[in-house]
Amino acid sequence: MWIRLNGRDVEVAEGTTLGDAIKGEPYLEGTQIALTRPASSIQKGTSEFEVSTPRGSFVIRIDGSEHARRFRELAPQLAGTTLRWKSSKVMAYGSFPTDLEVSRDRHEYSRYDCFFTLGGFDNNSTYIMISRLDQSGAYGVAGNGGKFGKVTRGRFLLDRLREGDPILDIRPVVLELSETDAFLTTDLSTVLEDGMAVDTHVSVDLDRSSPIGCEQFLVVVGDGRLRITDRTETYSANSQRMDVTLVPENATVREVGDVTVRNSGTGTGRIYFYRERRQLSPNHSHVGKVTNGLGIVRMAHQGSEVTVVPNPSRIMSIGMTQAEAGEFLAAAGMVQKRTGLKDDDAIVAEQEPELTMEMRPGSEVETLGIRRDQVVLWEADDEGSPVTSHYVRKMTGLDHKPIGTMKVHFTFEGMPMITFVGNPSEAAVLLPEKSFSEEGSFRGQLAVTNMSRPNRGSIGIRLEDSEEFGPTGEEAYGTNVAGRIVSDLELMMKDIKDGDIIYIKESRRPGAAPGPVAHEAQGPVEAPAAEGEEAEPPRKKGGRPRAKRSKQE
Repeated sequence: MWIRLNGRDVEVAEGTTLGDAIKGEPYLEGTQIALTRPASSIQKGTSEFEVSTPRGSFVIRIDGSEHARRFRELAPQLAGTTLRWKSSKVMAYGSFPTDLEVSRDRHEYSRYDCFFTLGGFDNNSTYIMISRLDQSGAYGVAGNGGKFGKVTRGRFLLDRLREGDPILDIRPVVLELSETDAFLTTDLSTVLEDGMAVDTHVSVDLDRSSPIGCEQFLVVVGDGRLRITDRTETYSANSQRMDVTLVPENATVREVGDVTVRNSGTGTGRIYFYRERRQLSPNHSHVGKVTNGLGIVRMAHQGSEVTVVPNPSRIMSIGMTQAEAGEFLAAAGMVQKRTGLKDDDAIVAEQEPELTMEMRPGSEVETLGIRRDQVVLWEADDEGSPVTSHYVRKMTGLDHKPIGTMKVHFTFEGMPMITFVGNPSEAAVLLPEKSFSEEGSFRGQLAVTNMSRPNRGSIGIRLEDSEEFGPTGEEAYGTNVAGRIVSDLELMMKDIKDGDIIYIKESRRPGAAPGPVAHEAQGPVEAPAAEGEEAEPPRKKGGRPRAKRSKQE
């Protein structure tokens, strides 16, 4: 038997299970798979048919009569039939042979009624008629005068049609498939039916005119598993990473299958998959189009997970060795240009350009290499200070790449701590979390000054134990501990000066759960048009005025 697998016709044996059929297909375990029964079985359940003509389309809604059943059977054969005549009372398409029973009885017809009629009371010359006004007449067909339905949409088109205009196509209108026609499953033991369509993933072709929005999409998709956190009649969405700053990019009318990222207002960063057409909004950047798996998007319920395959995939070599980055970039069609330490085993700490959609096949990508021991390892305290740990990830870029950066704010030889540039605006809502204990702050502890102090947002690392002051020089009430540095502090501090860039990476204890890479919104979903707060734009290397120090260590 034949099935349609991710848009391809594939022959499988009778009784094949879903798990056997999708081997080798893009799919992550536990995500939703869409199954759709053959079109022929779906057509049996629809009551609307779209009639396409050179001048546009109109829709016929059929009733439950025997003549409606006959029309359903004949519909696929009527393409090419022409409008034979048109009068003030009726318009007729035909002719074609049938075995309809002949009758000379008169019947009542209402405007826009559709019915069969026999030319010369001969069923070898059968026509489909549309009544243009209320009338009565004998049109040759027994059983309720041959009526089978009524034109319900596109009625204005009837006046435009001319004799000789053909029917280009008649196809069933399926606005929403029922659960018996199409459904989602994660049960790989499901036995497939002949003619069934199977979609294992959602493919999205990305839009190069929205590079920042596309990078947001690629970061959230990550390894290809996406959770549907929000669902309305119009769209399905993901709200996992909304503590971001984006810019307006390509705004278009949002068509069915379009993917957008909200670039401003409440919900900035939310990803939308549209199931209905919506007007253009400057708050939404168009980032892509669903090319496979629209049924998954349409049916996926809130809380479910789907497999997403973006085209192109994210191009991120940071964290690889120079040799690995070269192979990775070559596979993506790019040319590597090594800078910094160029040895094969050097670690790539920066990549330029960093945005995937700013790279084109054959373009050059610079990879900055450093020694492996130059990467500072940070063990986050997500349990004690989840918001502060997220702040550190956001300030360093660890929320979207494997190795982040910290710019030295203040240091000098013999100083018991080192501080790094933060963002006072972001830290304005940084409530107190876990602080250092009564035993004091230990060497290697990393912390952030919370909102209670003038230097809020400052990030610091303790270089000497202290019973009184924390890593940013504040007392306990002004200090939020965000973990500790587990790499060599002596090496980190060697020849370091104000304005230098430190590279940082997360280190996890064996068995520890990964820290949150994305900041997930809590509470109900806001209306798409609402406004919201903004975060700091990406920071670049360079000087920054030094903030005045408060009374601290």
